[in-house]
Amino acid sequence: MNFILFFPDEMRASSVSCYGNATVKMPNFDRLADEGTRFEHCIVQNPVCTPSRCSLMTGWYVHNMGHRSLWHNLRTHEPSLFRYLKQAGYDIAWYGKNDLYSQEYLDEILDDIGEKRGGYKSEPSRPYVKPGRHSKKFEPGEIGYLSFLMNPTPSDGDEFLDVHTARALDFLESRKDDDKPFMLYLPIAMPHPPYCAVERYHTMYKPEEVSGEVIKPGLTTGKPAYEELIRQSRDLDKADESLFDEIRAVYLGMNSCVDAMLGEILDTLDRTGLAENTTVIVCSDHGDWAGDYGLVEKWSNAMDDKLVRVPLIIKSPGHKQSHTVREQVEMFDIMPTVLALAGIEAHHAHFAQSLVPQLDGAAGDPDRAAFCEGGYDRHEKTASEWYSEGSWAKGIRTPGTLYYPKVRLQHDHPDSICRAAMIRTLTHKLTVRSNGENELYDLLNDPDELHNRYDSPDLAVVRTSLEKQMLEWYIKTSDVVPTDYDSRGFHVPVE
Repeated sequence: MNFILFFPDEMRASSVSCYGNATVKMPNFDRLADEGTRFEHCIVQNPVCTPSRCSLMTGWYVHNMGHRSLWHNLRTHEPSLFRYLKQAGYDIAWYGKNDLYSQEYLDEILDDIGEKRGGYKSEPSRPYVKPGRHSKKFEPGEIGYLSFLMNPTPSDGDEFLDVHTARALDFLESRKDDDKPFMLYLPIAMPHPPYCAVERYHTMYKPEEVSGEVIKPGLTTGKPAYEELIRQSRDLDKADESLFDEIRAVYLGMNSCVDAMLGEILDTLDRTGLAENTTVIVCSDHGDWAGDYGLVEKWSNAMDDKLVRVPLIIKSPGHKQSHTVREQVEMFDIMPTVLALAGIEAHHAHFAQSLVPQLDGAAGDPDRAAFCEGGYDRHEKTASEWYSEGSWAKGIRTPGTLYYPKVRLQHDHPDSICRAAMIRTLTHKLTVRSNGENELYDLLNDPDELHNRYDSPDLAVVRTSLEKQMLEWYIKTSDVVPTDYDSRGFHVPVE
């Protein structure tokens, strides 16, 4: 069995067509859902890129090994999905950014295919859109300059949409019958901000078309203080509401752009005959506010469904078609699911669950709770984005740059990014923070999480029950005991 993990960055479920968004056009997502299994409630384990991806590869919650910051990538003593596949004889093809493995780990699992030390042996065979997503729409000093809303990406109109997907198509078309099975990992940069796409997608939706779906500032009660701090630091509190409509329109256009990339992958699988033995998985690491609540991007300890609920669609040959799982699953369930489909046994303790029964038509567990964690406390200064290292670190700490307001806010108000843990059921969501800004929502009557009811007497019993479940979860998942591994983290068979 071959695998493709098509992994858009920052794609929330509520802005995907087959998840109920009536505005956005995503025919290839619709097609995949019709040909496979769609998971209605897939919850990530962290609302930020690197920690979420570390959970994806290990089946661990972020607290198991402290994977809560952008800088703590997987290291070679830790097991991972791609190592299991590599040891079982798979080619790991990787086109896109890392945000996941240490360089030493990349050197182990990748050969000459995909990303390794930032380079490729050759250009793709088809023309592609050149990088240019940071062209300004607003000038410094204008309201909206720091909203991440940009002008369209320059394009001649006939290039392919993404260099990494172009390389992936070349990879698929080059496969021969006697090649090893493969895992093709495509971490697509979109719809991660800045909000912009090539012209035909950038302007695909008009702001007035989406205005009704954007949750405007001022409609909420009891929200954490970081929301207003974010608005103030980015001048979003001074912006006209139409700015958030425009942000949403471009975000949806980016989703349609990603859909077109998926369509090219699916068509190539059909044309080459690879579709007969290739499982396609579409998911994302976390979502994006995309204008909701007058906010943009995400926040390290924010647990809104806009950020933690993502699409998950799996099409696997020989399994159920047009199946929808309404119950909750967790994003890191992808790891044991891939291993089960590949016939590979995991030899490390983890907390994820295989979704193969659901691919065969079973329902999920209606009593399963989902968990998410994030944030960093005052004693963990180097975990915040202000203390980033590398070539881009100086830029984000420079006043006037896009990410400066975010990292400056983290530096000046460290309690705004404090530790947080969330438990979500199908009916309620509880978030507990170390700074005391806790949240509780009745998801049945308030699905947009407008009114924080943490102190509501009529939900006191619910709150107590969720707190008990969270405590039990922390006790049961507080650590993992490594067994049967040598010093490099390779499995050693037990005699």
